[in-house]
Amino acid sequence: MNVGELLCQIDQHGVSLRCEQTEDRLHYTPAGALPQDLVTQLKKHKHEVIQILREDEEYRRTGIIQCERHVFNLARDYFGGDGEA
Repeated sequence: MNVGELLCQIDQHGVSLRCEQTEDRLHYTPAGALPQDLVTQLKKHKHEVIQILREDEEYRRTGIIQCERHVFNLARDYFGGDGEA
């Protein structure tokens, strides 16, 4: 699973991600909302997700990923592409 797919699946579970600007730890709420396979993938891609969050202006301002559209924009901006298959 790539990071874009992971972020989309996390969003589908209604989970918000956040990280500190100086500490390499990810936090998500509500706690326990993610199935173990997504927790495992989140741990696997932790550094990439943190980098995406820290580079995103809206995330820096609000501290959370706001909505599914925001997730898609993050993934598109980070991985490139115009969203067409």
